Amino acid sequence: MDSLPNQLFRLFKYFVFWMIFFWLEKVLFLVSNLNQSSQLSVREIIGIFEYGLIMDVSMACYLLLLPALLITFRGFLPLPFISRFLWTYTLLLITGASALVVLDLGLFPHWGTRVNISAFNYIDDPVAMAASVSITDLTLGLLLMGGLITVFLFLYKKMFSGGMVSSGEVKWYVILLQLFLVATLIIPIRGGFDTSPLNLSSVAFSSKLFVNQAASNYLWNFGKSLEKRNKLSNPCEYMPKEQSVQLFDEFMKKNTLIQRPRLIRLNPEKQPNVILIILESFSNKIIAPLGGLHGIAPNLDSLCTKSTVFTSFYSTGNRSDRGISAVMGGYPSLLSTSIMVYPEKTRNLTLLPEYFNRRNYNTSFYYGGDINFYNLKSFVLQGKYGKLVTKSDFPSELGRMSKWGVPDGYVFEQALEDLTKEKTPFMKTIYTISSHPPFDVPYSKIKGNSMEAKYLNSVAYTDSCLGAFIDGFRKSPLWENTLLIVTADHGTMEPGPTDITDPASYRIPMIWSGGVVDSVQHIETITMQSDFGTSLVHQLGWETDSSRFSKDFFTSHPYAFFMLDSGWGYIVPEGNFYFDQNVKNFVREPGDKGNSVDLSFPKAYMQVLHDDFLSR
Repeated sequence: MDSLPNQLFRLFKYFVFWMIFFWLEKVLFLVSNLNQSSQLSVREIIGIFEYGLIMDVSMACYLLLLPALLITFRGFLPLPFISRFLWTYTLLLITGASALVVLDLGLFPHWGTRVNISAFNYIDDPVAMAASVSITDLTLGLLLMGGLITVFLFLYKKMFSGGMVSSGEVKWYVILLQLFLVATLIIPIRGGFDTSPLNLSSVAFSSKLFVNQAASNYLWNFGKSLEKRNKLSNPCEYMPKEQSVQLFDEFMKKNTLIQRPRLIRLNPEKQPNVILIILESFSNKIIAPLGGLHGIAPNLDSLCTKSTVFTSFYSTGNRSDRGISAVMGGYPSLLSTSIMVYPEKTRNLTLLPEYFNRRNYNTSFYYGGDINFYNLKSFVLQGKYGKLVTKSDFPSELGRMSKWGVPDGYVFEQALEDLTKEKTPFMKTIYTISSHPPFDVPYSKIKGNSMEAKYLNSVAYTDSCLGAFIDGFRKSPLWENTLLIVTADHGTMEPGPTDITDPASYRIPMIWSGGVVDSVQHIETITMQSDFGTSLVHQLGWETDSSRFSKDFFTSHPYAFFMLDSGWGYIVPEGNFYFDQNVKNFVREPGDKGNSVDLSFPKAYMQVLHDDFLSR
């Protein structure tokens, strides 16, 4: 006769099997992010396991559900079939879970979020994805994945040497009792008896986002993002739609243009040339005059002392596609995506080069990588650049020098050479790549193998290439009638440790130089990427098309937003505020000055923005 306690004990051991896996994953996560976890107290580290327990239990019960149901009805199925099925089921789960561990550990330092389905937005371009990963990282990842699979399959065989299923006759009342017990798994799966089911705020216990992220179960987080993948809805529904529109429109009506300072000298007989340089992953943290480290980017340091610089300019997101859509399209980032990856939604945007094409400028776009990545090609083509120079236009040996593509030095050299035969007026965009992971650059200034050291070495390389380009261009007669703008697609958490919710992770350079700029000034006005195109066009004396989310730099109520998967930030002169989507509230204390800020507008802004995206 079948022993019910014996069978329940085997199921309990399977539950423990998965709990061991999840606890080991937490340890690996903390070790992998030692630069942040080393700053935590013992109480915080204990809390990561203590408060995260409820989510680990929930996920383990999810994985236990199918085996428990199958074993409940074992009296109707051959035992060898059940045993083989459970072995295959566990093998597939361990393989997938181990692969996601590696992905989670690899992406978190760059994205600042636990692994979710958005990591697969770019899976249709595996070559470009592979370019972000060094051979060392790939090897270590495969070794870790293989090690986890091997260890836990060995553990499974040890724990269930006699199989997961006990033999013997199964009584009908035993089936009913087990079915009842299986049904009770819904309680730990939903996180208890509370009205609200388990969510990310259930494991949050610290004001530090990293601590709460470490406490969450990475597999639960991935599953939740997968569940939401096809539910394209507004994640920022904070109030009735009509109220959000009213608040948004009323604020925008009051946010009028104040006196706009003239940043460039215009020649009524000759349109100025424009060169826009977008640096990959550059933040003010590596530019000394902007409060950053000394000696990392000496050419940018020097440029800041000879130019008009916006010291409070913010990226609207933390990934390349989000930054490019804001700089080129005037459309801010969204919480978990960007408009750039939806070509059908960008068709009504007026992209920056279109304003120049209307005035017979010769427009060109330079990028040393694979332009198909991030849907960049269709976006650039929509902007109707007259000429595209990409990885495929360089000798193949240059494209193989770096995992991501042609190193920046060669791209800048080509752009400088082309300037000698460029018809004026021209608008040239140069988008760099060398400071993109894995930071494999033909340069060695910053020593060390840590991620931060490699990143700093890569930006030092790009800075040297930028310096050579500017020095060469200054010798050209074109310099006197050219506006040179240097900015970035997004900021970084390096050098850190810096929290992903910290505005410093989004503060990026916005430098205006060139012969048409004769003023040296630091402008402290708070502004953001989506305002850039409108402001540039206005400075050139042109009118812009209607744009709901792009304002001039110099409006009466300056503000900036930055967005990430788990929340968004709002920056105004009175302070900065962070809204956590998991708890549906602002979690950053702004101080006394911030208490006077009406926080209904930023919520209305985010709601209207996402409604606009959905309706396109």
